[in-house]
This record gives sequence, C-alpha cells and structure tokens, in this order.
Amino acid sequence: MTKPSVRRQNRSKCCDEDIVLRRLRRKLTTVCVATTGLILTVLTVICLLISHSEIRSQEYASFLSGLNTIYQNLQQQTSLSHTWIRQIEQNYQCSIRILDNGEKLFFQTISEDDITASLMAQAQAEALAQGFDLSNTSYSGTLARHLEFTMKVRVLDSDQDTASVQASASGHTSLTPSRTCYVSAAFVPRSGVLSVLIVHSLSSMHRRIMRQSLLFLLADLAAWLLLSVFFWHFIARVLRPIRENREKQAQFIASASHELRSPLTVILSNTAAVKSGVLPCDSHFLNIIEAEGNRMSRLISDMLQLAGTDSQTWNLSPSEIEMDTLLLQIWEDFEPQAIARNLKWEISLPENISPRCVCDAERIHQLLGILIDNAFCYTPAGGRVCLALDFPESTAVSLSTKKIGGSVTNTRSVESAGILFIQVIDNGPGIPDEEKAAVFERFHRLDRSRKDKSHFGLGLSIAREIVLLHHGNITVSDTPGGGTTFTLTLPLQ
Repeated sequence: MTKPSVRRQNRSKCCDEDIVLRRLRRKLTTVCVATTGLILTVLTVICLLISHSEIRSQEYASFLSGLNTIYQNLQQQTSLSHTWIRQIEQNYQCSIRILDNGEKLFFQTISEDDITASLMAQAQAEALAQGFDLSNTSYSGTLARHLEFTMKVRVLDSDQDTASVQASASGHTSLTPSRTCYVSAAFVPRSGVLSVLIVHSLSSMHRRIMRQSLLFLLADLAAWLLLSVFFWHFIARVLRPIRENREKQAQFIASASHELRSPLTVILSNTAAVKSGVLPCDSHFLNIIEAEGNRMSRLISDMLQLAGTDSQTWNLSPSEIEMDTLLLQIWEDFEPQAIARNLKWEISLPENISPRCVCDAERIHQLLGILIDNAFCYTPAGGRVCLALDFPESTAVSLSTKKIGGSVTNTRSVESAGILFIQVIDNGPGIPDEEKAAVFERFHRLDRSRKDKSHFGLGLSIAREIVLLHHGNITVSDTPGGGTTFTLTLPLQ
C-alpha cells in the first residue's frame, strides 16, 4: 500500500471517529439536558403549586378581613350613602347588594346592571341552597350573622365581554369576568334587618397566578436553553481527552508503522538481493539482518511496555531498597560503555546515610538506564555524565547497632517520611527550551536525521510511565555551563 493511500485511510478513519464523537456528544447532551431539565421542571411545578396555594390563602384571608370591616361599619353607621358603598366596593374589589327589610336600596336598583343582577341572583340562590335565606326579615339577633362560600359563576363568554366593557366605562371594577367568586351572605341587625350579599371576584387573583405561571414558564425555558448551551460545551470538554487520546493513538500507530517499516524494508530488500544473486550470502549480509531484527525487537518491546501502561496492566513489585547501593550497581553496569565512548562517568552520593526507599528496583534500574543511555548517546567523546543522589535534610536517618546471636549488624531507621532526588547530568548539546515540553512524548526525537537509529523516541515515554507508577515526578532542565539534567523525584514510601 502506498503512502498516499495510507494517509487517505487515516483521514477516513479520523472522519469516522469524529462522526462517532459528535453523535456521542449530541446524545450525552440530550440525556443530560433532559434529565436536569425534567428535575428542574418538577421542582418548578412544586414551587408553583405551593406559591399558588399561598396566593389563594392570602386572597381568602384578605376577603375575610374586608368582611369584618364592612359588617362593623354597616352596624355602626346611622345612614348608608351611595358614595360610601361605591368606595367600599372599590377598596375591597367586590359588589354589594343590601336589602332593607327584603327590599333593595333605591340607588342600587338604579345603578345595578344586568350582569351584576345575574351574579347577585346566582349568589342569593346559592346561599338559599346552603340554608341562608336573605329574604327572611324575621332575624332577631343582636350580632351580625354571616355565611361565606365559594361560587362557580355561570356567565356566558358574550356576557363576560359585555360586563368588561360596562365595568370599564363606569369605573366599576368588581364585576370583571371570573369563573369563581367568594360570596358572603349576612344579616346585620340595625333599626330593622339588613340582608347583605357581597360577591368578591377572583379575576385579579387569577391574573396574578397567570402572570406568575408565565414567569415560571419563561424562567424554565431560559433554564433549558442555558442547560443546553452549558452541557453542549461541558460534554465537549469531557470528550476532549478522548479525542486527543484517539489522535495520539493514530499518531502512535502511524509512527510505529513507519519505524517498523524501515528495518523490515532493509531485511526484505537484502533478502531479495541475495535470492537474485546480486549480493552474496556472507557474514556482512547476516549481520545486517541481525541488526535490523534486533532493532525491530527493541521497538516491539518498547511498544508492548507502553501498551501495558496504557491498559494499566503493568504491575510493580515494590520492596525496601537502599538507593545508594542500587545507584552504585547501575554506575558499575554502565562503566564499560562509558569507557568505550570515552566519557567521564561519575557518581555523586551524599555523605549522610541515605534512607531506604520502597520501590521496584528493576523498574528504577530500567528508568535510569534509559536516562543514562540517552546521556551517553548525546554527549560527545571527552564529555561528562554524572549520576547523583540527594535527599532533603529533613529526611533524617539514624544508624544503630544490634547484636544478634554472636554477630553485630548495623540497621537504619527513617524518622520521617520524605523524598529522594536522583539526577542524570551531562554536558552535551542540551535541549532547546521549545523542545523540553515534548521530550516525554512518544516517538519524539530531537534530531530526526541522526544516523544512530537505536533510539525510537519511546525511551523517555517509558521512563515517565515508570515514574508515574511510583507516584513520583520527572523534569528536564539545563545543566549549568551547558548540557541537560534529568531530575527524578521519588517518595520514600
């Protein structure tokens, strides 16, 4: 398969993945908005019902309070004027019919329109049905007797419209259309007996409830809209690591394919040349195949290690080790290689006794081997590479002597938990500042044109994974005077 076709296939795969992520984003946004919105709507409805109940309770309490005032005034006033009754109707949003010994007051007979008369007739009939006969003039009590109830008004829509026009023209606001009214029927003792019928329209309360319901509805719609915008962007941020991980995986596969193809091409081309008789089958040819096969083996091993960390199947075997002893062993292991490369290979250990560290000695050896191998490869002949160990003074270690049987042994004890610093220092060409943030990325190499193909750009990625498994940290900085310093920070426990 040619490279352009591979690129087209990768682009097609990326497009398919983008489509899948977009669909997932839409579905997650829909589910989150629907779930949160429904909960919000249910809570809004509950709050609205409670608020409506409070409004009705306040309206009824206000109606009862107004009745007490009206009945007290009716008992105390010596004469009833048309102006006073109209003022009471305006103040308490009600319509009043007063019967003096069973007869309507004269001015009420003149001013009462058909709609008001219809309402009063319905209210009087409803009061009679509940045992309160306003036409009875034989009431002999000394205190006012009254009955309150709620009445469903039977008014045609055309009549309601007519009532609205008449009320607007006359300034009489008590008869604005409403399907429900509060009614009070009473006997008020005076020189004679006053039969009083008071009808309080609930239209203003209904308008208030409607306005409040509309505001709640608009608030809910705005909340749904805001939730949609929020979750659309929030889900995008949640899915961003997945998208970036997919992109990194695609880049990793492309880079790994390229790196594997190079030694494989060399092996296949040399094998074909030998088969065709162009090249003899000698030791030089076999050495080339062996070298390229070893390169492929190292690359596959590195990729398998990274795959193990990605799938979280890379287990550690921690144990308590003496870090200075481990560093001395590593220094001795790399000493022949340093001599062969004509490098000054040094080790720096603290004068105080170093504390024991709980870690996987094999993995730490592998990690430091990667850092040291990189330093050897990039440091020119005659250069200097140093392996250093340090720990803060607060990490106190005491040395005690114990006699067990017939022998004397020295033991160490750490008084407080702390951290260790391990550095690999070289005076090579160094790493540019713009490259420092990318040195731990997979398949990243500072000089892609180097002839030394033993490094594939995976070593520092593996080193970082090992550090993270130990809950430590690794950083890169410039060596004073030139070069690179890798600093490894490990917790003691």
